Amino acid sequence: MTNPYRAPEAVVKDQDRPRGSPLKAVTLGVLADIVGTTAASVLLSFVYGIVLAAGGASVEEITEAAAHVDPASPVSIIGFAIGTGFSFLGGYVCARVAGRDELKWASVVAVISIGLGFLIGAQVYAAELNVLLAIFGIAAVMAGGYVGARQNQKA
Repeated sequence: MTNPYRAPEAVVKDQDRPRGSPLKAVTLGVLADIVGTTAASVLLSFVYGIVLAAGGASVEEITEAAAHVDPASPVSIIGFAIGTGFSFLGGYVCARVAGRDELKWASVVAVISIGLGFLIGAQVYAAELNVLLAIFGIAAVMAGGYVGARQNQKA
């Protein structure tokens, strides 16, 4: 009779995590960055409009304020911070989905996201601010990719 409390004799080995598709990783990373930033910007604009309306601003004043937000205003700085957070998330998602060569694929996400950011931001911000936002965006995507790569090593 075998002892039911004895450890099994079979060799137990963790299976390697399956490698993800780089195309899927880059696509999801860019979507996390761009869609997340866009959705948060819309929500932030909505909240900003409510705050202005509660302060007694007319519809015309709210429309004008929303169309011409000063880049140094608290609303813009909050928006830039949220966008940087979603850039980090995009790099992280890309790295976790890719499962290999994480920083290489995160850099592709950074290039695509920054390219789209330049296209959108060229009509809104000065060139110097666009470059500064691009630097922060690249750093955030790569930091997210690094954290995702570290998580992949642990898993």
